[in-house]
Amino acid sequence: MKTILKSDIYNKNILVKYFEKDFKSSSYNEKTTRVNYNAVKGTSTEISINGLRVLIKDFKTENYKIDVQHDFPLFKLQFEIEGYSHYIPFDKSQTEIFIPNSHYNLFYLPEVNGTLNYKTKNRKTLEILFTEHYLKTIIGKNFKQILHKLGTSISNKTSFVMWKKSKPISAELKTHIYKIIDCNYPEDLKKSYLEAKINELLILLLAKTNEDNYEKINIYLTEFDHKKIISLTGYINKNLDKNLTIKKLETISGINSSKLKHDFKIVHGTTIFKYITKVRMEKAKELILEKNYNISETSYCVGYKHAQHFTVAFKKTYGYLPSQLITSYKNKNN
Repeated sequence: MKTILKSDIYNKNILVKYFEKDFKSSSYNEKTTRVNYNAVKGTSTEISINGLRVLIKDFKTENYKIDVQHDFPLFKLQFEIEGYSHYIPFDKSQTEIFIPNSHYNLFYLPEVNGTLNYKTKNRKTLEILFTEHYLKTIIGKNFKQILHKLGTSISNKTSFVMWKKSKPISAELKTHIYKIIDCNYPEDLKKSYLEAKINELLILLLAKTNEDNYEKINIYLTEFDHKKIISLTGYINKNLDKNLTIKKLETISGINSSKLKHDFKIVHGTTIFKYITKVRMEKAKELILEKNYNISETSYCVGYKHAQHFTVAFKKTYGYLPSQLITSYKNKNN
C-alpha cells in the first residue's frame, strides 16, 4: 500500500509513504515527529496498531495544499478539532470531503486522487484510518449485510460519506477524543486501551448508518444559518471565562434569541446552557489534570465568579467533587 503526497511545503516537493497490506503490524508502534515544513510547523504522532493507522496532528500553519494519491481504498474517521480540511478530487464525478473547524466525518473513498486544501492558522486533528479487513475483524465477515448502506457502497465501489455536511464535535465526543489523544499508559496497556476506544467509536458511528434518518441532521437549517451557529460555537469555546448570556450571544451572532435557541439545538442536539456547562466542565477537568489548577483558579477560568457554584455544577455533571478529582490525581502521581 502506497501514498504519494506532492506539495511545495515538502523539501523535495514529494513525500511517498509505504504501508503493509491492510495496515498489518505485529506490534504496537508510536512515533512523534517534529514537523518543520515551509508552511507547517508542529508535531505529528503516528500510531500503528494491527489494522489501524492513527494520526494526531498539532500544527501552526499557513494556507497550503497537498496533492494526494492512494493506491488503496480509504476508510477514515476524521476529527478537525481545530482547523479546516477540504478534499477535492481531480475527477469531478468523485466525492468531495469538507470538514470545517470543530467538525468530523466518517467516509469511504474507493479511489483517492485529488487535492487536500487547508486554510487555517492552526490544525489539531485526530484521524483514524482502517480497512475493509479491519471491519471484518471487529464486526464480522457479514459486516456488509449488517452495515447495509456502507456495505452496498463497498460492493459497488462507490463513495460513502456519513454526513453530507460534516457534524459538529459534541462535548461528549470531544471527551472521548482526548482520552485517545492524551492516553499515557505503558505501551502494552495503551495498545489495548486505544483499540477498545477506537472500536467503540467506530461501532457507535457505523451502527448509526443503519438508521433511516441519520443523514437528516441539520436538514432544517440553511447553510448560512448553520455557519452562523458554528461561528458562535467557536466563540463560546474560546471564551468560557466570560459571562455567556443568551442576550450576549444573540448580539454576537446577530440571531434573535428564539431562533438562536432553535438553531443551536438542531446543530448540537442540546440547549445552549447545557452545551456551555458541559464544555466548561470538560475544560475544568483539563485544567485540573494537565495544569494542576486549584478549584479557585479553575472556577475563574471557566466563567464562575464563585467557586461554590462551580463545585455544584461539576458534581452535577460528573457525580463527584472537583476536590476528589484533585486528590485522586495527586495520589496517582505520588
